[in-house]
Amino acid sequence: MDNSDWYKHINSLIPKTKDNVSKKNLFEALKKSVMDSIPSEPFGILLSGGVDSTLIAKICKDYGADFRCFCVGIKGSADVESAKIAAEELELNLVLKEYEIDEIEELLIKSINILPIPEIHNDNYIEYMVKISVSTVLLAALNLGNEKVFLSGIGAEELFAGYHRHSLSTDKGGKWRGNQIKELEEESWDGIKRLEDLVIIRDEMVSKSVKKQIVSPYINDELIILAMSLPSIQKIDSQKNKKILREIAIEIGIPRIISERKKKGAQYGSGFDKAITKLAKKNGFKLKKRYIDSLLKNRKKRNMNIL
Repeated sequence: MDNSDWYKHINSLIPKTKDNVSKKNLFEALKKSVMDSIPSEPFGILLSGGVDSTLIAKICKDYGADFRCFCVGIKGSADVESAKIAAEELELNLVLKEYEIDEIEELLIKSINILPIPEIHNDNYIEYMVKISVSTVLLAALNLGNEKVFLSGIGAEELFAGYHRHSLSTDKGGKWRGNQIKELEEESWDGIKRLEDLVIIRDEMVSKSVKKQIVSPYINDELIILAMSLPSIQKIDSQKNKKILREIAIEIGIPRIISERKKKGAQYGSGFDKAITKLAKKNGFKLKKRYIDSLLKNRKKRNMNIL
């Protein structure tokens, strides 16, 4: 059992869940969290073209905030195309770049140098692959602007049952990274408890490496309590996940093509995972894992030479 301060803090929120949480309550909490996250100077929003980040952008737009949206990917990637649509429909100022494979390799190596060298055991190699691939996406986006603060949609997937394992928990169950999938409520709380290790620390390390800050409005106590008070049916069914969030998006004027988009993780939506596979082959490796191992070995050698 994890005894970190984050784990204990999230456990303290569980008894605070409420009855009869309305869509209005939820939206007001999200809006307040977003507005409280807005800095005094111009800022950026990491826009993937999915419902989570587009909701943040729409709230900021309606508030009259001074911001630009940033999206990266390989040419023709799902996130790039969706971000273009969101920006056009909502009249957002979008900064976009389609990265070449060599540029992605340079950013990937930087990500590996930023994050701690992992101790590989059981299935945590998958977690490390996700961390470095998403970190590469973050670095690519943060490098596009001079803004010091960037708002992110991270956290919404856990709060509103957006992952595949949440679908499994309401359907046939099974395993996720070697662990038995639990009932939706427990599975979601466990996911929130993992946010610090899997997401928050990663984002802090990446943003600090370029002297910037990533702020995540969805990772907010009141919003967590309200979202986790919702009945499962308001979050997910056999056809759709993040149901109530998608409904809110449509009601505040976000087009259905964005509100109802089924989005994958940043590493897939950006196409960076595909690029890393190509880089592995280009460097003579059949598997991404072997390619990443080689980059880790190079880092360890550099560390040894410094010592």
